[in-house]
Amino acid sequence: MATDSYRYLEAAGPDYREGGPLLFAFHGTGGDETQFSDLARQVFPEAIAIAPRGDVSENGMLRFFRRTGEGVYDMQDLADRTGRMADFIRAHAERLRPAATVGMGYSNGANILTSVMLTAPELFSHAILMHPLIPWTITPDDSLAGADVLVTAGGRDPICPPEMTGQLIEGLESRGAAVQSHWHAGGHEIDAGEIAAVGQYLEALRTRLLPVESLRVEREKISAQKGRYVVHGAGATEAEMSYSRSGANTLIIDHTEVPQAFRGKGIGGLMLDRLTADAREEGMAIIPICPYAAAQFKRHPEWRDLLAPGFDAS
Repeated sequence: MATDSYRYLEAAGPDYREGGPLLFAFHGTGGDETQFSDLARQVFPEAIAIAPRGDVSENGMLRFFRRTGEGVYDMQDLADRTGRMADFIRAHAERLRPAATVGMGYSNGANILTSVMLTAPELFSHAILMHPLIPWTITPDDSLAGADVLVTAGGRDPICPPEMTGQLIEGLESRGAAVQSHWHAGGHEIDAGEIAAVGQYLEALRTRLLPVESLRVEREKISAQKGRYVVHGAGATEAEMSYSRSGANTLIIDHTEVPQAFRGKGIGGLMLDRLTADAREEGMAIIPICPYAAAQFKRHPEWRDLLAPGFDAS
């Protein structure tokens, strides 16, 4: 069976629920299926992680495909093993039916992941490529439209030269992928800033995957005169609508901020619904100077009686 074509480690994160996201983790040369097990649980606790072990030995070091020299790949072997890996990934995705399928690979693991994406682009919605090296030209098309990719690299990497990493980024973009990049000043090693960038990338994805019905609007008092309504996402991600008091009976909505990870979920509307309901219950008038709030008041005539006397939302 394709699910057993590699030796692999499967581990559910502490917050995983059936149907949750699936993360495939691919180790670098000399690593094994345990290389990213702790990191996967740390940065993506809602996912179930599958980490295959490379089955090619190069001087005793495990890899996912053969090469004849540094940066010189056995292209037929790469093609054969890319197809085999794609079948392995597809079989596990069909078994688990995940909300999203994410790939994360380092060095040789990033290379097999990239090759699979280019060959079977439907398998991954998101990918993290750490220090990849793809020494061939990517032909432009639209096969990766809708894919979201993070590429991390070292500015002095002797194994994956920065100019080749740049060519890979351009190649992925030429196929329609949205690509972010993170660079550090070192070489082929993974540094702390790189791990933080991976965590931030996945934090945004985790927030996008949250169902709207699970989100709650909280009211926080900042001081006697200031407060905010807030919706928390994954990690430190949050949306907020802040207000200040003017006199005893008036609230000024002065700021609304919804991060990109929350876009399309109607989070601003959820916060404004809660604020207007509280204002009506407490007998407060509202001055919406925030452009978002002012625009919403123009669209909702049922809120006009809450406007402070003499204030024109237009």
